[in-house]
Amino acid sequence: MYEEDYYEEERTYERYNGSYAQDVEGWSDQDIDDVFDGDPDAYWNID
Repeated sequence: MYEEDYYEEERTYERYNGSYAQDVEGWSDQDIDDVFDGDPDAYWNID
C-alpha cells in the first residue's frame, strides 16, 4: 500500500494583518479568502 502525498498550503497571516478577524480571532489569510471572499470585515456578519 502506498501513501499518497498530501500537501496542505501553508497558512499565512500577512495580507489581512490589522483586521479583527485575523488579529483577534486568529483567522488565516486563506480562511478569510475562502470564508469571507477576501473581506475580513465580513466577519461581523457571522451569527
